[in-house]
Amino acid sequence: MPLITDQQIRQFKDVGYFVTDVMFSPKELAELSAEFDRVHAMTVADAQKGSDATALELARLRPFIGQFHTRSEPARRFVKAPIYAEACATFIGPDADLYYNQAVIKPPELGRSFAWHQDSGYVKTTPVEYITCWTAISRTFVENGCIWVIPGSHKRGLLEHKWDEKSREQIPDVGDESIAIPVEMKAGQVAIFSSLTLHKSGPNVSKEIRRAYVPQYHHVDVIADRTGKPWGDLWPVLRGGKLVPDPVAAEPATKGSH
Repeated sequence: MPLITDQQIRQFKDVGYFVTDVMFSPKELAELSAEFDRVHAMTVADAQKGSDATALELARLRPFIGQFHTRSEPARRFVKAPIYAEACATFIGPDADLYYNQAVIKPPELGRSFAWHQDSGYVKTTPVEYITCWTAISRTFVENGCIWVIPGSHKRGLLEHKWDEKSREQIPDVGDESIAIPVEMKAGQVAIFSSLTLHKSGPNVSKEIRRAYVPQYHHVDVIADRTGKPWGDLWPVLRGGKLVPDPVAAEPATKGSH
């Protein structure tokens, strides 16, 4: 039985995203959650050793840990889970790479919002579009900072993102926000959306931590337009429609968080 239905494929094409059923067991989620806490504690400890107050603030209040597959064996297995492999085969093709992945934690009553953006707005690539698999490791709802999407916004193509000094984020011209939809999920569900879909996340005003794992997948021949060179995690996932053995990790790139 396929994990992604024809209706979900149509929704992805029409509105730019869909949400799966629960795809991971409580045991798998607990294992990855423990890895979040372990690596996050190390990240905060490292930030405390330095003199960068901004880095320490971000580590505490809006922590994201990029290239998480290089820091966690469970995460390295997680990025090749059946739902991700099927999403790659469905929306990218028989050959696909892990493009970027990050663990994102929003502490209760402290975790901040993240402004509207398209994931493709961080680094312009050829091909432009890829997929983001925003995975709820803990349940996610409006009060603890779930993501919001603007349905159909992927059809506008790649928008110009301009630096906003106040929020310290790259922000595009969003247009009509009134049609935005909150994407509340149970732990283990995955929101799969186009890298061109406008989305944001709210602050965590609850007493409940929000944990999300966000692997993204791209074509194997992706290059960064500004350099003309390969870009991303460059971690092979599918070749000829089949999972490939883990390679040696490539030099990672850097991005933002949700």
